Amino acid sequence: MAKVSPNILVVDDDIVILKFIEFTLKGLGYQTTLAKNGKEAIDKAKSQHFDLIISDLYMPLMDGNELVKRLRQTPEYRHTPFIFLSGNTEEETWIKNLNDGADDFITKPIKQKIFISKIKSHLKKAYLRKDILDGARKDDVSFEKGNLIYCANRIKPFPLPRKHLKTNITAVYTDSDFFMALQDTNTWGIIIDDKANWAISILDKITEIVSNHIPINILVTDANDMDKIDKLLQSKISSFLFKNLNPKLIIHQINSNVQREHDLKTKYLNALNSAAKRSPIRFENEFQDTIRDYNIQILHRPYNKLPGGDYYEIIDVDQNRKILILGDVMGKKWDAWFFVPAYIAYIRSTINFFLNRQELDFVESPGKFLEIINEYLFKDIQLTEVFTTLSIISLCTSSNKISIASAGALRPFYFDGTEKTISQLNITGTLLGVVKECKYRSLVQEFNKGDKLFLYTDGYTEAVNDRTGEMIGDEAMFYILDNNKEKEIIEPMDVESELTQIYNVSKFDDDRTLLLIQRN
Repeated sequence: MAKVSPNILVVDDDIVILKFIEFTLKGLGYQTTLAKNGKEAIDKAKSQHFDLIISDLYMPLMDGNELVKRLRQTPEYRHTPFIFLSGNTEEETWIKNLNDGADDFITKPIKQKIFISKIKSHLKKAYLRKDILDGARKDDVSFEKGNLIYCANRIKPFPLPRKHLKTNITAVYTDSDFFMALQDTNTWGIIIDDKANWAISILDKITEIVSNHIPINILVTDANDMDKIDKLLQSKISSFLFKNLNPKLIIHQINSNVQREHDLKTKYLNALNSAAKRSPIRFENEFQDTIRDYNIQILHRPYNKLPGGDYYEIIDVDQNRKILILGDVMGKKWDAWFFVPAYIAYIRSTINFFLNRQELDFVESPGKFLEIINEYLFKDIQLTEVFTTLSIISLCTSSNKISIASAGALRPFYFDGTEKTISQLNITGTLLGVVKECKYRSLVQEFNKGDKLFLYTDGYTEAVNDRTGEMIGDEAMFYILDNNKEKEIIEPMDVESELTQIYNVSKFDDDRTLLLIQRN
Protein backbone atom coordinates (compact mmCIF):
# COMPACT_ATOMS: atom_id res chain seq x y z
CA MET A 1 0.00 0.00 0.00
CA ALA A 2 1.33 3.46 -0.88
CA LYS A 3 2.26 5.59 2.07
CA VAL A 4 0.03 8.59 2.74
CA SER A 5 1.72 11.90 2.03
CA PRO A 6 2.85 13.69 5.22
CA ASN A 7 0.59 16.50 6.41
CA ILE A 8 2.56 19.48 7.70
CA LEU A 9 1.22 22.49 9.61
CA VAL A 10 3.04 25.75 8.82
CA VAL A 11 2.50 28.72 11.16
CA ASP A 12 3.76 32.22 10.34
CA ASP A 13 2.27 35.71 10.20
CA ASP A 14 4.34 36.51 7.10
CA ILE A 15 2.32 35.43 4.04
CA VAL A 16 5.44 35.45 1.83
CA ILE A 17 7.19 32.91 4.06
CA LEU A 18 4.02 30.82 4.30
CA LYS A 19 3.74 30.61 0.53
CA PHE A 20 7.46 29.91 0.08
CA ILE A 21 7.32 26.99 2.52
CA GLU A 22 4.07 25.73 1.00
CA PHE A 23 5.66 25.79 -2.47
CA THR A 24 8.77 23.97 -1.21
CA LEU A 25 6.84 21.26 0.66
CA LYS A 26 4.40 20.66 -2.19
CA GLY A 27 7.42 20.17 -4.44
CA LEU A 28 8.37 17.28 -2.15
CA GLY A 29 4.88 15.81 -2.45
CA TYR A 30 3.80 16.84 1.07
CA GLN A 31 0.39 18.18 2.10
CA THR A 32 0.41 21.55 3.86
CA THR A 33 -2.00 23.43 6.08
CA LEU A 34 -1.32 27.11 6.76
CA ALA A 35 -2.01 29.18 9.88
CA LYS A 36 -1.18 32.85 10.58
CA ASN A 37 -0.76 32.61 14.36
CA GLY A 38 -0.63 30.17 17.24
CA LYS A 39 -4.32 30.46 18.09
CA GLU A 40 -5.32 29.53 14.54
CA ALA A 41 -2.81 26.66 14.62
CA ILE A 42 -4.36 25.26 17.83
CA ASP A 43 -7.81 25.28 16.21
CA LYS A 44 -6.54 23.40 13.16
CA ALA A 45 -4.65 20.87 15.29
CA LYS A 46 -7.86 20.00 17.15
CA SER A 47 -9.63 18.84 14.01
CA GLN A 48 -6.73 17.51 11.91
CA HIS A 49 -3.70 15.32 12.43
CA PHE A 50 -0.28 16.70 11.49
CA ASP A 51 2.94 14.74 11.07
CA LEU A 52 5.18 17.77 11.61
CA ILE A 53 4.75 21.41 12.65
CA ILE A 54 6.83 24.39 11.48
CA SER A 55 6.24 27.64 13.34
CA ASP A 56 7.58 31.16 13.47
CA LEU A 57 8.74 32.24 16.92
CA TYR A 58 7.28 35.74 17.12
CA MET A 59 3.60 36.12 16.09
CA PRO A 60 0.52 38.06 17.21
CA LEU A 61 -2.25 36.52 19.41
CA MET A 62 -0.11 33.53 20.37
CA ASP A 63 3.64 33.21 19.78
CA GLY A 64 5.57 30.07 18.94
CA ASN A 65 6.70 29.34 22.49
CA GLU A 66 3.15 29.34 23.81
CA LEU A 67 2.05 27.23 20.84
CA VAL A 68 4.61 24.49 21.41
CA LYS A 69 3.87 24.39 25.15
CA ARG A 70 0.14 24.07 24.49
CA LEU A 71 0.61 21.32 21.90
CA ARG A 72 2.98 19.34 24.12
CA GLN A 73 0.19 19.17 26.70
CA THR A 74 -2.00 17.18 24.28
CA PRO A 75 -1.20 13.43 24.05
CA GLU A 76 -1.48 13.23 20.25
CA TYR A 77 1.11 15.99 19.76
CA ARG A 78 3.44 15.11 22.62
CA HIS A 79 6.02 13.64 20.22
CA THR A 80 5.18 15.37 16.92
CA PRO A 81 8.30 17.05 15.45
CA PHE A 82 8.13 20.81 16.07
CA ILE A 83 10.56 23.12 14.26
CA PHE A 84 10.93 26.84 14.96
CA LEU A 85 11.67 29.53 12.37
CA SER A 86 13.34 32.74 13.51
CA GLY A 87 15.89 35.35 12.60
CA ASN A 88 17.01 35.40 16.25
CA THR A 89 20.32 33.54 16.46
CA GLU A 90 21.04 34.08 20.17
CA GLU A 91 22.00 30.84 21.92
CA GLU A 92 19.88 31.57 25.01
CA THR A 93 16.77 32.00 22.86
CA TRP A 94 17.22 28.63 21.16
CA ILE A 95 17.95 26.87 24.44
CA LYS A 96 14.67 28.25 25.80
CA ASN A 97 12.87 27.11 22.62
CA LEU A 98 14.21 23.58 22.97
CA ASN A 99 13.37 23.47 26.68
CA ASP A 100 9.81 24.55 25.88
CA GLY A 101 9.40 21.49 23.66
CA ALA A 102 10.79 22.30 20.20
CA ASP A 103 12.83 19.65 18.39
CA ASP A 104 14.89 21.89 16.14
CA PHE A 105 15.17 25.37 14.66
CA ILE A 106 15.81 26.88 11.25
CA THR A 107 17.18 30.39 10.94
CA LYS A 108 15.84 33.04 8.61
CA PRO A 109 16.50 33.72 5.81
CA ILE A 110 15.68 30.10 5.00
CA LYS A 111 18.31 28.13 3.10
CA GLN A 112 16.28 25.68 1.03
CA LYS A 113 18.73 22.74 1.08
CA ILE A 114 19.12 22.86 4.86
CA PHE A 115 15.37 23.33 5.28
CA ILE A 116 14.54 20.27 3.14
CA SER A 117 17.20 18.14 4.84
CA LYS A 118 15.86 18.92 8.32
CA ILE A 119 12.24 18.33 7.34
CA LYS A 120 13.05 14.94 5.82
CA SER A 121 15.17 13.93 8.80
CA HIS A 122 12.47 14.77 11.37
CA LEU A 123 9.76 13.05 9.33
CA LYS A 124 11.90 9.90 9.18
CA LYS A 125 12.31 9.91 12.95
CA ALA A 126 8.59 10.52 13.48
CA TYR A 127 7.61 7.62 11.21
CA LEU A 128 10.17 5.42 12.95
CA ARG A 129 8.66 6.13 16.36
CA LYS A 130 5.18 5.39 15.02
CA ASP A 131 6.40 2.11 13.53
CA ILE A 132 7.90 1.11 16.88
CA LEU A 133 4.58 1.74 18.65
CA ASP A 134 2.63 -0.08 15.93
CA GLY A 135 5.09 -2.95 16.16
CA ALA A 136 4.52 -3.19 19.89
CA ARG A 137 0.76 -3.45 19.27
CA LYS A 138 1.30 -6.28 16.79
CA ASP A 139 3.65 -8.18 19.09
CA ASP A 140 1.47 -8.38 22.21
CA VAL A 141 -1.29 -11.00 21.95
CA SER A 142 -2.45 -10.99 25.57
CA PHE A 143 -6.17 -10.43 26.19
CA GLU A 144 -5.44 -9.48 29.80
CA LYS A 145 -2.99 -6.73 28.88
CA GLY A 146 -5.12 -5.54 25.98
CA ASN A 147 -7.72 -2.83 25.96
CA LEU A 148 -10.76 -1.56 24.07
CA ILE A 149 -11.34 2.19 23.97
CA TYR A 150 -15.00 3.21 24.13
CA CYS A 151 -15.75 6.80 23.07
CA ALA A 152 -19.00 7.52 24.87
CA ASN A 153 -21.56 10.26 25.38
CA ARG A 154 -20.94 11.60 28.88
CA ILE A 155 -24.57 12.54 29.59
CA LYS A 156 -26.14 9.29 28.42
CA PRO A 157 -23.54 6.60 27.62
CA PHE A 158 -24.78 3.49 25.85
CA PRO A 159 -24.22 0.56 28.26
CA LEU A 160 -21.72 -2.16 27.31
CA PRO A 161 -21.63 -5.04 29.86
CA ARG A 162 -17.93 -5.21 30.81
CA LYS A 163 -18.06 -8.61 32.49
CA HIS A 164 -18.93 -10.36 29.22
CA LEU A 165 -16.13 -8.81 27.17
CA LYS A 166 -12.96 -10.79 26.44
CA THR A 167 -10.69 -7.88 27.24
CA ASN A 168 -10.61 -4.70 29.30
CA ILE A 169 -12.54 -1.63 28.17
CA THR A 170 -11.81 2.02 28.93
CA ALA A 171 -14.60 4.57 28.52
CA VAL A 172 -13.49 8.06 27.49
CA TYR A 173 -15.57 11.23 27.21
CA THR A 174 -13.18 13.82 25.72
CA ASP A 175 -10.60 13.97 22.97
CA SER A 176 -7.74 14.41 25.44
CA ASP A 177 -8.86 11.32 27.41
CA PHE A 178 -9.06 9.35 24.17
CA PHE A 179 -5.56 10.23 22.99
CA MET A 180 -4.22 9.49 26.46
CA ALA A 181 -5.85 6.04 26.41
CA LEU A 182 -4.43 5.42 22.94
CA GLN A 183 -0.95 5.41 24.46
CA ASP A 184 -1.75 1.85 25.57
CA THR A 185 0.57 -0.33 23.49
CA ASN A 186 -2.01 -3.10 22.98
CA THR A 187 -5.32 -1.55 21.95
CA TRP A 188 -7.55 -4.23 20.44
CA GLY A 189 -10.10 -1.84 19.02
CA ILE A 190 -11.95 1.48 19.22
CA ILE A 191 -15.72 1.72 19.69
CA ILE A 192 -17.37 5.09 19.04
CA ASP A 193 -20.96 5.90 19.99
CA ASP A 194 -22.55 7.99 17.24
CA LYS A 195 -24.00 10.16 20.02
CA ALA A 196 -20.49 11.02 21.21
CA ASN A 197 -20.34 14.15 19.07
CA TRP A 198 -16.89 15.07 20.34
CA ALA A 199 -15.49 11.82 18.85
CA ILE A 200 -17.51 11.90 15.63
CA SER A 201 -16.25 15.44 14.96
CA ILE A 202 -12.62 14.23 14.97
CA LEU A 203 -13.25 10.85 13.33
CA ASP A 204 -11.01 11.62 10.35
CA LYS A 205 -8.21 12.64 12.70
CA ILE A 206 -8.62 9.40 14.68
CA THR A 207 -8.58 7.18 11.59
CA GLU A 208 -5.49 8.94 10.27
CA ILE A 209 -3.61 8.49 13.54
CA VAL A 210 -4.41 4.78 14.01
CA SER A 211 -3.73 4.27 10.27
CA ASN A 212 -5.58 0.94 9.86
CA HIS A 213 -3.59 -0.68 12.69
CA ILE A 214 -6.56 -0.58 15.08
CA PRO A 215 -10.13 -1.43 13.96
CA ILE A 216 -12.78 1.25 14.56
CA ASN A 217 -16.42 0.27 15.18
CA ILE A 218 -19.32 2.74 15.28
CA LEU A 219 -22.32 2.21 17.58
CA VAL A 220 -25.26 3.30 15.41
CA THR A 221 -28.50 4.55 16.98
CA ASP A 222 -30.69 4.59 13.87
CA ALA A 223 -30.02 1.80 11.36
CA ASN A 224 -32.28 3.56 8.84
CA ASP A 225 -30.35 6.82 8.82
CA MET A 226 -28.52 6.09 5.56
CA ASP A 227 -27.20 9.64 5.19
CA LYS A 228 -25.27 9.32 8.45
CA ILE A 229 -24.12 5.77 7.62
CA ASP A 230 -22.92 6.82 4.15
CA LYS A 231 -20.97 9.70 5.68
CA LEU A 232 -19.38 7.40 8.26
CA LEU A 233 -18.40 4.91 5.57
CA GLN A 234 -16.15 7.58 4.07
CA SER A 235 -14.03 7.63 7.23
CA LYS A 236 -12.34 4.21 6.89
CA ILE A 237 -14.19 2.59 9.77
CA SER A 238 -14.15 -1.20 10.18
CA SER A 239 -17.77 -2.04 10.99
CA PHE A 240 -21.06 -0.91 12.56
CA LEU A 241 -22.65 -2.07 15.81
CA PHE A 242 -26.39 -1.43 15.86
CA LYS A 243 -27.86 -0.42 19.21
CA ASN A 244 -31.28 -1.94 18.47
CA LEU A 245 -29.80 -5.45 18.54
CA ASN A 246 -30.00 -7.69 21.60
CA PRO A 247 -27.14 -6.69 23.97
CA LYS A 248 -25.83 -10.28 23.85
CA LEU A 249 -25.46 -10.00 20.07
CA ILE A 250 -23.61 -6.69 20.38
CA ILE A 251 -21.18 -8.21 22.91
CA HIS A 252 -20.77 -11.28 20.72
CA GLN A 253 -19.89 -9.08 17.74
CA ILE A 254 -17.35 -7.11 19.79
CA ASN A 255 -15.77 -10.29 21.13
CA SER A 256 -15.65 -11.78 17.63
CA ASN A 257 -13.82 -8.69 16.37
CA VAL A 258 -11.31 -8.92 19.21
CA GLN A 259 -10.83 -12.66 18.62
CA ARG A 260 -10.23 -12.03 14.92
CA GLU A 261 -7.56 -9.46 15.74
CA HIS A 262 -6.01 -11.91 18.20
CA ASP A 263 -5.95 -14.72 15.63
CA LEU A 264 -4.43 -12.48 12.96
CA LYS A 265 -1.69 -11.28 15.30
CA THR A 266 -0.95 -14.81 16.48
CA LYS A 267 -0.71 -16.02 12.89
CA TYR A 268 1.55 -13.07 12.08
CA LEU A 269 3.92 -13.85 14.96
CA ASN A 270 4.00 -17.59 14.23
CA ALA A 271 4.86 -16.94 10.59
CA LEU A 272 7.65 -14.55 11.54
CA ASN A 273 8.99 -16.94 14.16
CA SER A 274 9.16 -19.66 11.54
CA ALA A 275 10.92 -17.31 9.11
CA ALA A 276 13.46 -16.31 11.76
CA LYS A 277 14.39 -19.91 12.46
CA ARG A 278 15.21 -20.40 8.78
CA SER A 279 17.11 -17.13 8.43
CA PRO A 280 20.81 -17.35 7.50
CA ILE A 281 21.43 -14.33 9.76
CA ARG A 282 21.66 -15.71 13.29
CA PHE A 283 23.55 -14.36 16.30
CA GLU A 284 24.93 -16.54 19.06
CA ASN A 285 23.65 -15.52 22.47
CA GLU A 286 27.15 -15.89 23.89
CA PHE A 287 30.32 -15.45 21.88
CA GLN A 288 33.98 -15.60 22.88
CA ASP A 289 37.17 -15.17 20.86
CA THR A 290 40.84 -14.42 21.44
CA ILE A 291 43.60 -12.88 19.37
CA ARG A 292 47.02 -13.08 21.02
CA ASP A 293 46.53 -11.64 24.53
CA TYR A 294 43.22 -9.96 23.71
CA ASN A 295 39.96 -11.47 24.95
CA ILE A 296 36.66 -10.66 23.22
CA GLN A 297 33.31 -11.57 24.77
CA ILE A 298 29.76 -10.81 23.64
CA LEU A 299 26.46 -11.35 25.44
CA HIS A 300 23.45 -11.00 23.14
CA ARG A 301 19.86 -11.28 24.36
CA PRO A 302 16.93 -10.65 21.97
CA TYR A 303 13.79 -9.09 23.45
CA ASN A 304 11.42 -11.84 24.68
CA LYS A 305 13.77 -14.40 23.06
CA LEU A 306 12.62 -13.30 19.60
CA PRO A 307 14.92 -11.81 16.93
CA GLY A 308 15.24 -8.05 17.18
CA GLY A 309 17.31 -5.09 16.04
CA ASP A 310 20.62 -5.65 17.85
CA TYR A 311 23.34 -7.19 15.72
CA TYR A 312 27.06 -7.80 15.86
CA GLU A 313 29.79 -9.07 13.55
CA ILE A 314 33.42 -10.19 13.98
CA ILE A 315 35.61 -10.02 10.88
CA ASP A 316 39.08 -11.60 10.81
CA VAL A 317 41.42 -9.44 8.75
CA ASP A 318 44.65 -11.35 9.41
CA GLN A 319 46.46 -12.94 12.36
CA ASN A 320 46.97 -9.54 13.98
CA ARG A 321 43.77 -7.70 13.17
CA LYS A 322 40.04 -8.01 13.73
CA ILE A 323 37.14 -5.72 12.97
CA LEU A 324 34.21 -5.74 15.39
CA ILE A 325 30.76 -4.37 14.60
CA LEU A 326 27.98 -3.59 17.08
CA GLY A 327 24.71 -2.04 15.92
CA ASP A 328 21.08 -1.53 16.81
CA VAL A 329 18.34 -1.07 14.22
CA MET A 330 15.91 1.31 15.90
CA GLY A 331 12.77 -0.65 16.68
CA LYS A 332 11.66 -3.65 18.67
CA LYS A 333 11.51 -7.27 17.67
CA TRP A 334 10.20 -8.08 14.21
CA ASP A 335 9.97 -4.60 12.71
CA ALA A 336 13.67 -4.11 13.44
CA TRP A 337 14.72 -7.68 12.64
CA PHE A 338 13.41 -7.40 9.08
CA PHE A 339 16.13 -4.86 8.27
CA VAL A 340 19.08 -6.50 10.06
CA PRO A 341 20.05 -8.76 7.10
CA ALA A 342 20.16 -5.74 4.79
CA TYR A 343 22.48 -3.85 7.13
CA ILE A 344 24.72 -6.88 7.66
CA ALA A 345 24.96 -7.38 3.90
CA TYR A 346 25.96 -3.75 3.35
CA ILE A 347 28.54 -3.87 6.13
CA ARG A 348 30.12 -7.15 5.04
CA SER A 349 30.33 -6.25 1.36
CA THR A 350 31.70 -2.75 2.01
CA ILE A 351 34.38 -3.93 4.44
CA ASN A 352 35.46 -6.82 2.21
CA PHE A 353 35.56 -4.57 -0.84
CA PHE A 354 37.95 -2.09 0.76
CA LEU A 355 40.03 -4.74 2.51
CA ASN A 356 40.61 -6.53 -0.78
CA ARG A 357 41.55 -3.31 -2.56
CA GLN A 358 43.68 -2.15 0.39
CA GLU A 359 42.50 1.43 -0.13
CA LEU A 360 41.38 2.05 3.43
CA ASP A 361 43.29 1.55 6.68
CA PHE A 362 40.59 0.47 9.10
CA VAL A 363 42.98 0.66 12.04
CA GLU A 364 43.43 4.38 11.60
CA SER A 365 40.14 5.43 10.02
CA PRO A 366 37.00 3.40 10.82
CA GLY A 367 35.15 6.71 10.62
CA LYS A 368 35.80 6.77 6.88
CA PHE A 369 34.04 3.42 6.59
CA LEU A 370 30.99 4.88 8.37
CA GLU A 371 30.91 7.77 5.91
CA ILE A 372 30.88 5.33 2.99
CA ILE A 373 28.24 3.00 4.43
CA ASN A 374 26.08 5.97 5.49
CA GLU A 375 25.98 7.28 1.93
CA TYR A 376 24.94 3.87 0.58
CA LEU A 377 22.23 3.45 3.20
CA PHE A 378 20.86 6.94 2.61
CA LYS A 379 20.34 6.13 -1.07
CA ASP A 380 18.64 2.77 -0.42
CA ILE A 381 14.92 3.45 -0.82
CA GLN A 382 14.03 0.34 1.21
CA LEU A 383 15.91 1.72 4.22
CA THR A 384 15.03 5.40 3.97
CA GLU A 385 12.72 5.32 6.99
CA VAL A 386 14.81 3.05 9.19
CA PHE A 387 17.87 4.09 11.17
CA THR A 388 20.64 2.15 12.81
CA THR A 389 23.31 2.91 15.35
CA LEU A 390 26.68 1.41 14.55
CA SER A 391 29.99 1.16 16.36
CA ILE A 392 32.99 -0.14 14.46
CA ILE A 393 36.07 -1.19 16.41
CA SER A 394 39.33 -2.06 14.71
CA LEU A 395 41.77 -4.07 16.81
CA CYS A 396 45.46 -4.43 15.90
CA THR A 397 47.71 -6.57 18.13
CA SER A 398 50.94 -5.64 16.33
CA SER A 399 50.56 -1.95 17.21
CA ASN A 400 48.41 -2.59 20.31
CA LYS A 401 45.90 -0.01 19.18
CA ILE A 402 42.14 0.02 19.07
CA SER A 403 40.34 2.53 16.89
CA ILE A 404 36.65 3.32 17.26
CA ALA A 405 34.06 5.21 15.25
CA SER A 406 30.42 5.63 16.17
CA ALA A 407 27.17 6.45 14.40
CA GLY A 408 24.62 7.30 17.07
CA ALA A 409 25.74 4.57 19.48
CA LEU A 410 26.13 4.95 23.23
CA ARG A 411 29.57 6.17 24.29
CA PRO A 412 31.71 3.20 25.43
CA PHE A 413 33.54 2.99 28.74
CA TYR A 414 37.31 2.52 28.78
CA PHE A 415 39.26 1.22 31.78
CA ASP A 416 42.91 2.26 31.83
CA GLY A 417 44.69 -0.65 33.53
CA THR A 418 47.77 1.45 34.30
CA GLU A 419 46.05 4.51 35.75
CA LYS A 420 43.17 2.45 37.23
CA THR A 421 40.66 4.99 35.89
CA ILE A 422 37.41 4.65 33.97
CA SER A 423 36.37 7.17 31.34
CA GLN A 424 33.52 7.40 28.86
CA LEU A 425 35.10 7.87 25.46
CA ASN A 426 34.05 11.01 23.62
CA ILE A 427 33.08 9.33 20.37
CA THR A 428 29.70 10.17 18.86
CA GLY A 429 28.10 10.61 15.46
CA THR A 430 24.82 10.87 13.55
CA LEU A 431 22.64 7.79 13.07
CA LEU A 432 23.26 6.02 9.78
CA GLY A 433 20.92 6.91 6.95
CA VAL A 434 19.62 10.23 8.32
CA VAL A 435 21.78 12.72 6.42
CA LYS A 436 23.51 11.95 3.13
CA GLU A 437 26.89 13.50 3.83
CA CYS A 438 28.17 12.99 7.38
CA LYS A 439 31.65 13.15 8.83
CA TYR A 440 32.52 10.53 11.44
CA ARG A 441 35.48 10.86 13.76
CA SER A 442 37.96 8.01 14.35
CA LEU A 443 39.33 7.71 17.88
CA VAL A 444 42.62 5.78 18.07
CA GLN A 445 43.39 4.41 21.53
CA GLU A 446 46.56 2.75 22.83
CA PHE A 447 45.48 -0.54 24.42
CA ASN A 448 47.86 -1.77 27.11
CA LYS A 449 47.82 -4.83 29.36
CA GLY A 450 44.96 -4.63 31.85
CA ASP A 451 42.93 -2.25 29.67
CA LYS A 452 39.24 -2.97 29.03
CA LEU A 453 36.71 -1.59 26.54
CA PHE A 454 33.03 -1.86 27.42
CA LEU A 455 30.34 -1.36 24.72
CA TYR A 456 26.60 -1.90 25.11
CA THR A 457 23.25 -1.14 23.48
CA ASP A 458 20.35 0.83 24.97
CA GLY A 459 18.49 -2.31 26.04
CA TYR A 460 20.57 -2.05 29.21
CA THR A 461 20.47 1.68 29.87
CA GLU A 462 16.72 1.92 29.20
CA ALA A 463 15.89 -0.89 31.62
CA VAL A 464 13.66 0.34 34.45
CA ASN A 465 14.40 0.12 38.17
CA ASP A 466 11.29 -1.52 39.64
CA ARG A 467 11.57 0.48 42.87
CA THR A 468 12.08 3.96 41.43
CA GLY A 469 10.30 3.54 38.09
CA GLU A 470 13.22 5.29 36.36
CA MET A 471 15.62 4.09 33.67
CA ILE A 472 18.96 2.99 35.09
CA GLY A 473 21.04 4.86 32.47
CA ASP A 474 24.78 4.93 31.79
CA GLU A 475 25.49 5.47 35.48
CA ALA A 476 24.49 1.88 36.23
CA MET A 477 26.89 0.51 33.63
CA PHE A 478 29.69 2.67 35.05
CA TYR A 479 28.98 1.44 38.58
CA ILE A 480 29.11 -2.24 37.58
CA LEU A 481 32.33 -1.76 35.62
CA ASP A 482 33.87 0.13 38.54
CA ASN A 483 32.95 -2.75 40.87
CA ASN A 484 34.68 -5.29 38.63
CA LYS A 485 37.53 -3.34 37.07
CA GLU A 486 40.29 -5.15 39.00
CA LYS A 487 39.24 -8.59 37.76
CA GLU A 488 41.56 -10.13 35.20
CA ILE A 489 38.57 -11.07 33.06
CA ILE A 490 35.09 -9.57 33.49
CA GLU A 491 32.37 -12.02 32.46
CA PRO A 492 29.39 -10.45 30.64
CA MET A 493 26.94 -12.77 32.40
CA ASP A 494 28.25 -11.54 35.76
CA VAL A 495 27.76 -7.94 34.63
CA GLU A 496 24.12 -8.56 33.74
CA SER A 497 23.44 -10.55 36.91
CA GLU A 498 24.92 -7.83 39.11
CA LEU A 499 23.07 -5.13 37.19
CA THR A 500 19.66 -6.75 37.69
CA GLN A 501 20.26 -7.33 41.40
CA ILE A 502 21.69 -3.94 42.36
CA TYR A 503 19.31 -1.89 40.21
CA ASN A 504 16.14 -3.96 40.77
CA VAL A 505 15.62 -4.82 37.10
CA SER A 506 13.10 -7.65 36.77
CA LYS A 507 12.83 -7.51 32.97
CA PHE A 508 14.31 -5.89 29.89
CA ASP A 509 12.01 -4.26 27.33
CA ASP A 510 14.39 -4.27 24.37
CA ASP A 511 17.19 -6.29 22.79
CA ARG A 512 20.43 -5.95 24.67
CA THR A 513 24.01 -6.65 23.69
CA LEU A 514 27.19 -6.28 25.70
CA LEU A 515 30.65 -6.37 24.09
CA LEU A 516 33.82 -6.56 26.19
CA ILE A 517 37.39 -6.31 24.88
CA GLN A 518 40.05 -7.03 27.50
CA ARG A 519 43.83 -7.36 27.27
CA ASN A 520 45.56 -9.65 29.75
